[in-house]
Amino acid sequence: MRSWHELAWCAALTAAGIGLLATGSGPAPGPDSSEVTAAPTAGRVDEPGDKGEGFRVSYGRDIRPILSDRCFKCHGQDPGSRQAELRMDERESVTMQRKSGRVVAPGKPDESLILERITSHDPDEVMPPPSAGKKPLTEDEKALIRRWVAQGGEYEPHWALVPPKRGEAPKVKMPGWVKNEIDAYVLASLDGVGLAPSEPADRETLVRRIYLDLTGLPPTPEEIKAFTDDRAPDAYENLVDRLFTQEPYRTRTAERLTMPWLDKARYADTNGIHMDAGRQMWLWRDWVINAFRDNMPYDRFIVEQLAGDLIPDATVQQRIASGFNRNHVTTDEGGAIPEEYLVEYAAERTATTSSVLLGLTMNCVRCHDHKFDPLTQNDYYSMFSFFNSIEEPGLYSQLPDPQRAFEPFIVVPTPEQVAKRDELTKTLGELKAQLETPSPEEDAQREKFFADLSAENAARWADATLVSASARGGGTLTPQPDQSVLATGENPEKDEFTLVYKTSATGLNAISLEALLDPSMVEGRIGRAFNGNAVLSKLSAKVTSLADPSQSRDILFNWAWADHEQPNGDFRITSTFHPSPAAGWAVQGYDMKENRLALFRASEPFGYEGGSEIRVSLSFDSQYDKHTFGRVRTSFGGLSNADFLPATLGSWHRVGPFMQASTEEAYTKHYGPEDFSSLDLTHDFGGGLKWAFPGPLPDGVVSNSLFGGAAVTYLGRYAYAPSARKITVSLGSDDGFQLFVNGAMVAENRTDRGAAPDQDKATFDLKPGENLVVMKVVNTGGPGGFYFRVLEDGQALPKDLVAALAPPTARSESRTQSMQTAWKMQYSTRYRDLTQGVAAKQLEIAALDAAAPKTMVMKDLPTPRETFVLKRGEYDKPDKSRPATRAIPASLGKLPEGAPANRLGLAQWIVSAENPLTARVIVNHYWEMLFGRGIVRTSEDFGYQGDWPSHPQLLDALAVDFRDGGWDLRQLLTKIVTSNTYRQSSKVRDDAKAKDPDNKLLAYFPRTRLSAEQIRDQALYLSGLLVEKAGGPSVKPYQPEGLWQEVAMLQSNTRIFERGKGEDLWRRSMYTYWKRAAPPPSMLTFDAPTRESCTVRRTATSTPLQALALWNDEQFVEAARVLAQRTLKEPGDDRERLNRLITRCTGHAPNDKDLDALTIALTAFRDRLRANPEDATKIVAVGEAPTPTDLDPSELAAWTMICNAALNLDACITRG
Repeated sequence: MRSWHELAWCAALTAAGIGLLATGSGPAPGPDSSEVTAAPTAGRVDEPGDKGEGFRVSYGRDIRPILSDRCFKCHGQDPGSRQAELRMDERESVTMQRKSGRVVAPGKPDESLILERITSHDPDEVMPPPSAGKKPLTEDEKALIRRWVAQGGEYEPHWALVPPKRGEAPKVKMPGWVKNEIDAYVLASLDGVGLAPSEPADRETLVRRIYLDLTGLPPTPEEIKAFTDDRAPDAYENLVDRLFTQEPYRTRTAERLTMPWLDKARYADTNGIHMDAGRQMWLWRDWVINAFRDNMPYDRFIVEQLAGDLIPDATVQQRIASGFNRNHVTTDEGGAIPEEYLVEYAAERTATTSSVLLGLTMNCVRCHDHKFDPLTQNDYYSMFSFFNSIEEPGLYSQLPDPQRAFEPFIVVPTPEQVAKRDELTKTLGELKAQLETPSPEEDAQREKFFADLSAENAARWADATLVSASARGGGTLTPQPDQSVLATGENPEKDEFTLVYKTSATGLNAISLEALLDPSMVEGRIGRAFNGNAVLSKLSAKVTSLADPSQSRDILFNWAWADHEQPNGDFRITSTFHPSPAAGWAVQGYDMKENRLALFRASEPFGYEGGSEIRVSLSFDSQYDKHTFGRVRTSFGGLSNADFLPATLGSWHRVGPFMQASTEEAYTKHYGPEDFSSLDLTHDFGGGLKWAFPGPLPDGVVSNSLFGGAAVTYLGRYAYAPSARKITVSLGSDDGFQLFVNGAMVAENRTDRGAAPDQDKATFDLKPGENLVVMKVVNTGGPGGFYFRVLEDGQALPKDLVAALAPPTARSESRTQSMQTAWKMQYSTRYRDLTQGVAAKQLEIAALDAAAPKTMVMKDLPTPRETFVLKRGEYDKPDKSRPATRAIPASLGKLPEGAPANRLGLAQWIVSAENPLTARVIVNHYWEMLFGRGIVRTSEDFGYQGDWPSHPQLLDALAVDFRDGGWDLRQLLTKIVTSNTYRQSSKVRDDAKAKDPDNKLLAYFPRTRLSAEQIRDQALYLSGLLVEKAGGPSVKPYQPEGLWQEVAMLQSNTRIFERGKGEDLWRRSMYTYWKRAAPPPSMLTFDAPTRESCTVRRTATSTPLQALALWNDEQFVEAARVLAQRTLKEPGDDRERLNRLITRCTGHAPNDKDLDALTIALTAFRDRLRANPEDATKIVAVGEAPTPTDLDPSELAAWTMICNAALNLDACITRG
């Protein structure tokens, strides 16, 4: 049985003989169908064609590129690599008299050392030397240098560093062709080489061109017809205006203009390094779209992105704009050095700002002075210092939330969220007011409860006298007037306090332990550790008769309770019953300045007639050195009513995974842990599987941290009951579970599900003392998880009310307040309902806040960091003798008068008239967007190594107009697209190819392949699938399974790709979720960058994989199928439908020959698919868009293959 992939190849082979159906598998059409650059000295097209006696050599245009490429590395401005003290970039250096003569003797080439050395055949004399690894000069280049020297060897400033000036438009041979000044400059260049412009493009081609160039989407057949039928003289100009100003075109144009800016700004949805964690930045992307939609002046567009946060009284939108320089990659790799990455972040911002807005390769100056451009290391670090004082960590934390915004960030709730929050806050205030209203009736009931508790003698505390106190480690324990003991002196890594008391009381069964704050501890805290914390490993006690010392025994405990247990480890009070280095009762003294209380209940009463000595030992033997209590108080008493005491639970331990042969076996087989009566941490259940503490697994919270896949995981914990009782617990599991108590199964649910709260209940018996609870979780696939909490515990007091049984000395004001609150929660329906209402509203507010969009922004430190030149660019090698102050490169001048020395001042200079670069650079970007190639081909490099402009005066005229005309991008684009230069035919001409092989002079319009995003968007649009919804979070359309997992760390929150649903599958490509480690594969196939760094200019490649993607990618096959559905719904016969299909896809109707070939192909597909209906079923099942039930599957499949071919046409994926 054939797959639809095989049938796609059949379609390709069928189409191969059809002229119209040439796919994109040939060379990718570029502006010149070639990336080969002509040598700068031969056959130049930006100079007069005649190189006779009248030809004037230009240093900047003709000579500097040769010297820069061959000479500047060893004879340039970088003193570190300069040889022979010769600077070929300075006229003074080359014309000075040396021992052997002058390198350049103006007007005298035969006396010039440069000619002697470049024409030498001696390998020890020739320049550049063979060891330099440079290409020898060609004969044309040598001749050009000779002519330059003969003409005086004049130097001139680099064109890009001279402020642009607007000259008069040149006179031309065909003035009637000139629509605006662009045409004058272009035509003058063509005149210079004896070429004429091309005829205008036909109206069908022109309308498709302008739609694709401005909106990124093709025109519909109706829009094509409307334009071709409109014969008004200004029909085209009116169309251009509509595309800019009327919806939906205005938003489409804004989205199209945003796409290349996302490349430049290296926008993505993940951080790029190590975990490649998800992050929120889409609000910045939406700001860019809105800026283009509103035609924001481009100077403001730049300033707000570079320094929106520094604008006085900055608005939220201006702060969002500043995220431009937060788009870079960041790291969360454990072990990374924060200081190193702070340098990398600042360096990245410096490089991006310079490349995108100045056209300078500043990164080349990080380690040394620039080899070619007039940029020094001091210049680099002066620029760097603008970006080196951001309030950010170098190393970010790892969190599971893929919607996180990395600090600094702001929260930007929607208007609806703001209104909802105001409403919730108002309701919350009303509930709190009711909650705080006194209730005399409740107060009386509460006082009676506590009085009754005392009357029942639920707790009685005896008098005891401290006899002695000692510390094993040599410290001093001094009795205090309040019966406590204060530790001073030595504090060894491990210790044990021994406290000896005498009492006459009998029938005791409880010990109270209070850990008390003391001003002599660190910051007046509770423990003696450096951070004020303490960890009790064990409490042991022994009672001896004073009347008969031979009567003596250990006091054994079967229950313990504490008012607080540190939540971030195995730190429950019951951990003291099974001490280990990593476990014990930790009191969180490092951030909670409160007294702590613990109660221990003995399994048997203690105390002898005639008096007793009670020896209490407090052990501090955990792995947390010096974590001892600073001041403690011990009391002895009787907790007579054990039923009042709630069961206490130990920490969960885990063992697994145990692999299963089948689900049935998983439930029926005992792997061992359920058969034990204790958590033996040393026992090996096979394969090295042992009980271990996995980290805190809190009750009442779903944990999805169990082992994934088809496996069994066991969870075990101790439960301590002071008396026999029944308890009821709430359970959840992923997938099924069995619950064992003391070796007996008490509950089970064999099911397939995800874990959630309160999925099952179980009631079981606990014996007095220690019980073992084991939960066996059977996972049948995917992640595993569980849920557990106690629902009912007989007549036991709530946990916080147990403190009412404590000695009077432990009843502080704050603890009394807590008990009163606990009583109201347990016994007052009114208070409980109000409290739950408050909690519910607080949760709603928290959920609303969590759901509010966030975005990363720039935020400067209050005091700027010191910046120094870094030796070799290394973060840990600052040259303290070379401090860097904020400044622009010296060769470009100074910050404007009065401008602040921060990013705002830098931004103000960047858009100032004193800056010769930015207006030129921006104009060049948009010329490149429309013509496929900039006036300066190297749009990222306007320096000495960059290309000379094809039309220098035109670039300057456009730059000056753009800058002085209010930085109006819409005006600039309108001028370009309404020129006759833009409206030319794209038919390649032999005469032009002969004189201008790369079409730099634009004798005809350059055909270019659509961008990766445009190809996908066009397929969706033509089929009718495209969902035109502007802005919002990124979406996840189709992509092959498993790609993210291949490149992701196990803990990454973007490891698993979860495909979107519904509209998310068919949004414009600019909204596709961009994971830097694995960008959308079809986008990469068509040359989209990874966005790990700034990309000013995309490269164009042509590979067989591109054709394969168009034929086989699920999203393109689905688009073809839906396009087929659309075609079949239209009236007419096959030829009429094929005509409309090709017109829709290419903008042109097919000729009879092509229609004949298409009809033959359609018939062949019909025959094949009718004979193989299972193949047809597979084809029409591709994608989630609904398939009409009223269409014959074989007919729909045949048309799908034809539509697939149409979407692959060179005429479809190319803009002509």
